Amino acid sequence: MRRGYSTITPAVVHALTRRALERTLGWTDYKRSVTGAQLLDLVLRVASTTRTLFAVATRYFQFSHEAARQAVRANLGSGDQLTARLVNALHDVARFTRRDRRRRWTCAIDVHYVPFYGDRATPGIIGGPKKAGTSFFHAYATAVLIHKHRRYTVGLLAVHKGTKPHQQVHTLLDHVAARGLTVGGVVLDAGFDSGETLLLLQERNLSYAVPMRKKGSGTNRRNACDAQPSGTIATMEWVTEKTRRSVSTRVLVWRRPGESHARVYAFSGWGDAGAVSEATRAWLGRRRYRERFGIETSYRQKNQARGWTTSTSPEYRLLLEGVALVLRQVWVCLTLRIARARNRNPKAWVHELPLVEMLDWLTQRIRSRYPRTRCITLTHKILTAAPMH
Repeated sequence: MRRGYSTITPAVVHALTRRALERTLGWTDYKRSVTGAQLLDLVLRVASTTRTLFAVATRYFQFSHEAARQAVRANLGSGDQLTARLVNALHDVARFTRRDRRRRWTCAIDVHYVPFYGDRATPGIIGGPKKAGTSFFHAYATAVLIHKHRRYTVGLLAVHKGTKPHQQVHTLLDHVAARGLTVGGVVLDAGFDSGETLLLLQERNLSYAVPMRKKGSGTNRRNACDAQPSGTIATMEWVTEKTRRSVSTRVLVWRRPGESHARVYAFSGWGDAGAVSEATRAWLGRRRYRERFGIETSYRQKNQARGWTTSTSPEYRLLLEGVALVLRQVWVCLTLRIARARNRNPKAWVHELPLVEMLDWLTQRIRSRYPRTRCITLTHKILTAAPMH
């Protein structure tokens, strides 16, 4: 049974977050200088203030920034270990019920990029279209549930050079399944429109909606549907380039009012084929895809809780990304509790606790646990010799 709270306070926010990380990260004391509890508070303070480890350690803790850096490094573990622990933390916060585990969820899978301006030989970075003044990024793929007031992040993966889109989808779906949730449908952005990805979703019998990009400038089987009138439902077929596997999917051609050209959406499922017409299932697939637009807001919210760093360590950067998602997860859980207590409409915005305010609560709570004497001592001569005006 979930533990309930009659009031939501900074202490509650701090307890929910730190306990989840304590249970899942398994961090231990570092020598005699930094305890595991201090280390977690340090990382949470870095996240809630979006500052660097150096800035937070030197201003608010008794140990040195070098001791803090070594303590974090000693507890990170490998990339795979850290990924599993962070995903466990996300699910620990969400605390899905038996009813949740019987439900078939729709997931939005996406990749978001953190610009990188350092050495191109740094491990863990990938290339991409120029954005924010750079063509190199640290990239992270996530799986997020599409549900009002419950946009929980349920999968996380650092994207490395050479990792194919279908491999990312495979790993994220495995993350979700391994923790007891059932996925019934997936909506993806155009970066996941490869034949291998669609074949994977078909093999798992999942509903899906994916916008299809043009391939090349000429006429081919992938581009043939772009010339069809809006509302057309057709079959798109082609062969994958490397594995030479045949791909076939139903597509919907749709042009929104005000747009100059139509878009092609691959879809499958979204209802019983015997009970729901194909046109209705195509419309449902497109509507599900539009629901993923709120995920962009989730990413911006996550950035409000991501610590700043110039570190070249992929594991430390992954930690900052994961902790930011955990903090946002705590916020989602608390706003859901508020919405239910107030009998709010599922579409209503919960204005009582903005994420930025929750982060400020967390900052002040941690600060109160580590009080410091703030004074600057000067010699008597300096004080008496000061000019009087």
